[in-house]
Amino acid sequence: MRTRKREFGTRLLDIPSGGGPVVDGARAAGYDVVEQDLFPRPTMRGVCADACAALPFRDGAFDVVLSMEGIEHFEHQAGFVRECARVLRPGGWLLLTTPNVLTLGARATHLLTGGRVLKQGFVNEVATLRSRDGQRLYHGHAFLIDAFRLRYLVRIAGLEWKELAGTTLSGTSLALAPLLPLLYLATAVATRGARARLRRAQRPRPTPALEHELAGLARSRALLFRKKLIVLAQKPAEAPLGAH
Repeated sequence: MRTRKREFGTRLLDIPSGGGPVVDGARAAGYDVVEQDLFPRPTMRGVCADACAALPFRDGAFDVVLSMEGIEHFEHQAGFVRECARVLRPGGWLLLTTPNVLTLGARATHLLTGGRVLKQGFVNEVATLRSRDGQRLYHGHAFLIDAFRLRYLVRIAGLEWKELAGTTLSGTSLALAPLLPLLYLATAVATRGARARLRRAQRPRPTPALEHELAGLARSRALLFRKKLIVLAQKPAEAPLGAH
């Protein structure tokens, strides 16, 4: 973080904020960190507010919005990403992490159980709902989101998708690596099939550059083998009209 501080700016919103070494490290590096979380903490420097509602900050208030392991808990994911885009200054950055539901191992588990982790059980209103405060709910991993949908939310919020990375290799996914040729073939078939379907329906089709980008995402080693995703997106210096 220290080496890219000049590029990223100095005012950072951490949402939802659990404190810890990332926030402490950002402050030690000279960032002005504002925290937002649903639940108060004695050491929190920021505001208690719901990330699924309008964020209590003015337009363009932050150079960086950091959201670590948050979006998979949120009911209103599109609204959350739009609000992140709104409070970013032009040229500002969104850094977001979330569990990866498209590793090869997660795909195999989903085929067998419909879930991402074999021994995690099924989403339900007893174990998944963590707390209720009137109409305000705090969910566990009820809204896991894949990289393609996350990219879609980033783009419709008017942000530029810059980079996808990952953390923690999945041993199960590595063991399933011999399936990669089949996955690459399926990716090519899906791309060509979508192109033909849209042509027949006389609907707008992705440009070759966009098709290439999406196929590259589908074949990304981070997507296929890493348990958690790290997404870096940027607000254009001149935000598109109607982006919010």
